[in-house]
Amino acid sequence: MSPSSPAGSSSSSIPFSNTLLALPDGPIAYDAADLRSHTVSYIGGYPTFPALSSAEKAPDTIKCGVCHEAIPLLAQVYCPPEDGENDRTVYVWACPRTKCQRRDGSVRAYRASARNEEYVRDVEEKRKQREKDEAEERERARKNPFSQMPDSNTNGSTLFGGGQSLFGGPPPSSTPPTNPFSTSSESQPPDLSSLSISKSNTTHAPPLPAYQPAQYLSTIDEYLPPPDEMDVDVDDKDETPAQAAEWRNERWEQLLPEYVDEVFERFVHRLENAEGGSGQVLRYELNGVPLPYSSTSKLYRQLFPEAPTSLKPSDENNQEVDLSKLYAPKDIPPCPRCGAKRVFELQLVPSLISALQPDSLSTTGRPAKKGKKNQTEEERKKELARLAGGLGDEGGLGEMEWGTVLVFGCSADCTGVGEEWVAVEWEATLSNSSA
Repeated sequence: MSPSSPAGSSSSSIPFSNTLLALPDGPIAYDAADLRSHTVSYIGGYPTFPALSSAEKAPDTIKCGVCHEAIPLLAQVYCPPEDGENDRTVYVWACPRTKCQRRDGSVRAYRASARNEEYVRDVEEKRKQREKDEAEERERARKNPFSQMPDSNTNGSTLFGGGQSLFGGPPPSSTPPTNPFSTSSESQPPDLSSLSISKSNTTHAPPLPAYQPAQYLSTIDEYLPPPDEMDVDVDDKDETPAQAAEWRNERWEQLLPEYVDEVFERFVHRLENAEGGSGQVLRYELNGVPLPYSSTSKLYRQLFPEAPTSLKPSDENNQEVDLSKLYAPKDIPPCPRCGAKRVFELQLVPSLISALQPDSLSTTGRPAKKGKKNQTEEERKKELARLAGGLGDEGGLGEMEWGTVLVFGCSADCTGVGEEWVAVEWEATLSNSSA
């Protein structure tokens, strides 16, 4: 696979990245078994936590840190680390109440990691095979001192001393990147009967609020086509693909005001230019670099403290500023369970807001009834009262107002369930006002 395209670099310079893009892939029936599994990724619906040890207990409900009412799930993401020993599932919730928007604590995230014996056996088999190969190589070198041992890894500590770093580095260029959303492995598909999908799983249920119906998430690798590959409709047949792509970008920039935030402009370009990924609702890259939303937010200054005021190419080298090289997150709290540092894991993007509308909220476990034929005005008022924590009118609920939500998770993947660190860049106007 080609090198990663940095979060802040020009999308036309390096087409591939290590980021996975998640897109909605159809509704899930309310009684489907997938909705009672922690190994399925979806948006909306109710979360399912894996079977935990007797010392652990999944939360009965997740409440807003502002109004202290139950809040609906935005996404459940199954993302076991490559060559790891655990199932790993990340969950994100957000309060839909208008009064709680733009306030700390209204968006929350949890991670559940449970030991998976199938993965443990797989890792152990790989370790034994690696040790066997190394022993044979040492024996060959002993018999023939003129032979050369393979280059050793000099990049610090690795999992079981192998050449691949913890959580898996970029795979070889001849192989596709690992998809952490997948529940299977090409080399040895895990036995699904061992994935701890049992009655001891904990699934939230009515009358808790939920966006209905839940929708599957499918993933694609992020590919940013160079200008000469972009499919641009133009009337001038004499134009080259590169000229057509440049015209397309100029036309897009004309739609934005001159004072538009450069970071926001890059954010939009990155989402729109990904091949087949314009409908993405979530971006995943464990220990990667997040895609910033606004240069005026406190979060941007926290994650990219040395970023210059302007990101445009300088006269000296005509190169755009590469924000990934300036990514130096500070004040990210460590995991409270094991003390390991937290790393960026996933981010939600605005298309998710369109996919999870207030009128799809329900407390029955089924899609909300719409229209007088299905639900009387009084019935709808009662349901809204439950959803809005007693507000009792539709004005109490509204669309979410974030620009992007970043989740930072435990780098050591410690087992159990607990809250992770969430950072939010709130929706901004096209001016440079603070977010």
